[in-house]
Amino acid sequence: MSEHTTTTEAVGPPPFQADGSFSKNWHAALGEEFAPHAAQLGTFKNVAGLAKSYLHLRSTGPAYPGEQSTPEEVARFQALAKVPKEGTAAAYGLKVPELATEKDRAVYERMAQVAHAHHLPGPGFAALVAEYSKLQGEQVQALVDGQAQRQREAQDALVREWRGEFEANSSMARHYTAKLAQAAGIGPEDPVVQELANMPAFAKMMLQVARMTSEDAVRAPAGHGNALSPRQQAEEIMAGRDPVWGMRYRNGDRDAMLQVSNLLEESTRI
Repeated sequence: MSEHTTTTEAVGPPPFQADGSFSKNWHAALGEEFAPHAAQLGTFKNVAGLAKSYLHLRSTGPAYPGEQSTPEEVARFQALAKVPKEGTAAAYGLKVPELATEKDRAVYERMAQVAHAHHLPGPGFAALVAEYSKLQGEQVQALVDGQAQRQREAQDALVREWRGEFEANSSMARHYTAKLAQAAGIGPEDPVVQELANMPAFAKMMLQVARMTSEDAVRAPAGHGNALSPRQQAEEIMAGRDPVWGMRYRNGDRDAMLQVSNLLEESTRI
């Protein structure tokens, strides 16, 4: 007789009896995961009963609606899948922003109609739309951050180029940008004007305009040519008769005052 014995753990009674029907508690042999369903499985007496139940479930259970589905079948599927009864943004629980335009609201409604036509569940579709909105916001923020980064890099390049004259040149560029805006009937406080003044490329252009305008004015004020001496030109400006600088001088324009100062200084050297 061998000293070693072999034992096996019982996994439940044999599932079948001699007549082919299920034995009592036959489902215990299936494992612990079926234990919570013992009462329901215990109602089946044989394989035929189990097969009939399965076939009945396949024939009457929910199936994704197709072209041949009846309204009743569609309604049953949608009820089980938590599909709203209506294809509207409100029915789907979509949170439309309060400040959304009519065009934006129409987009939400159109999306809800498509979701309903394809029997999409309400909670899932609402979560999908929320995530899509979040992605859009992230993309917009990425564009803003990228633009700000490029602006900083361009500004740093301008600082390196102008060096010690950066503040003076920037001030001059902003001044001429504001003057140009006023001439076009746009207020200097307009955000677009301020944004332009802070753009390095535009600032360089305005600085060049300022220099060209200043050089042309010193060389020959419009309407007078070289017929007047520097002092006479200054007097014409201060009297308001000069067509270029006169009105600007009377309005306290800094560049006009600087022009008068330059002309008077030039007159002392002649």
